[in-house]
Amino acid sequence: MKSDLMDEANRQLPTPLSQREIEVLQMLACGTTNVEIAQSLNISPHTVKSHITHIFNKLGVNSRTQASVWATQQHFV
Repeated sequence: MKSDLMDEANRQLPTPLSQREIEVLQMLACGTTNVEIAQSLNISPHTVKSHITHIFNKLGVNSRTQASVWATQQHFV
């Protein structure tokens, strides 16, 4: 059910989030730092920053807090 709500919210975006962006968003919403996200996903901190920029653009937000609120409201976390 939660997965269905998440999928529907993602489909409603003008440009849906990629699977990797969803993973980064979920970790970001839990308060994980860029370095911790990078280590967990085995990617560079620069790549994490790029993903976060894309997430912000796709969601129309400009802060980690706004992205976290969106993720919570849309059942991503």
